[in-house]
Amino acid sequence: MKKQIKKIVGFTAALVLAFTFQSCDELDKYELPEAGSIADVTPPEADFSFTQGAGPGQEWRDYTFANLSSSATMYAWDYGDGNTSTEVDGANTYAGEGTFTVSLTASDALGVTSTFSQTIEIVEPAAPAVPDPILINADFDKLAKLGSSNLCSCSGWDNDDIGEQGESSSGNGGSDNVVKFDNNEPDHVYQEFAVTPNADYSISIVTSHKTIASSPGSYPGSMLEIRVLKGSGYIAGYTPTYYTAAPDFPNSGYGYTTVAQVETAANNLLIETIANPNDDDYFTKTYTFNAGANDSVALFIRGLGGDSTAGNYGYTSGDEEIRADSVTITAIN
Repeated sequence: MKKQIKKIVGFTAALVLAFTFQSCDELDKYELPEAGSIADVTPPEADFSFTQGAGPGQEWRDYTFANLSSSATMYAWDYGDGNTSTEVDGANTYAGEGTFTVSLTASDALGVTSTFSQTIEIVEPAAPAVPDPILINADFDKLAKLGSSNLCSCSGWDNDDIGEQGESSSGNGGSDNVVKFDNNEPDHVYQEFAVTPNADYSISIVTSHKTIASSPGSYPGSMLEIRVLKGSGYIAGYTPTYYTAAPDFPNSGYGYTTVAQVETAANNLLIETIANPNDDDYFTKTYTFNAGANDSVALFIRGLGGDSTAGNYGYTSGDEEIRADSVTITAIN
């Protein structure tokens, strides 16, 4: 009997012990974990791209940063120049050129962080190339004029308010492709064109003078004057029109309407005079000018050296004809 009781007690104790271990295992399954004891299955991953600003001024110093991070809720930017941010996307203006390491630290609600860095080299972009100005009929070909079927090398080049039109003549190479500033006449050419403010330009003109007579008249030594006139000197309220075909140009109504306006020193960017070399070959002269604050200028060329009291304009060329074969204006980049 005692042996049976011992067996029952032993079996019961074993059963209780087994149940206790089983219960502990079950409880372990539902026990709340300590902080950090569960792995973050979607940790944050920091990433970003950047774009340099563009524009005519100092926009090259402005950078924007697009946040490409994943699984993150908080962000910390370090732009490498002492500036920081906690915005989602970044933006910074740098003081100037240099190399900077930009870092983004992304973190999630569990405190897991990821840091991504990129090095940027900031360089001021080269200034864009200045385009060459557009001159119409720069070779002085014989073309129709507005409202007329007559052909003239002065087509596109006439401003009757400040001179008489240049004339057609045979010239360099024997073709009718030169404009003539006749002797003792107030002949001229005039055309307005667009320029880039503060840009430098060169102007080249191919010309020929008739030789001075062995027995000269009253006004030997015709001269050719070249002026580049400021757009800021145009008459008040005037807006230039840039025609694309020579026959479309009117013969008056431009920004310069009087010779006095032309001769006002403050209105001129360039004044050059070609003296008679007493050699009737064609020669090329080249000059330079800066556009200043102007986005439009006018080219005015006239013959000088004659009787300034003759006619209606206060100038004439001297006793010798002058011919211009072409004029070219190019940007200096």
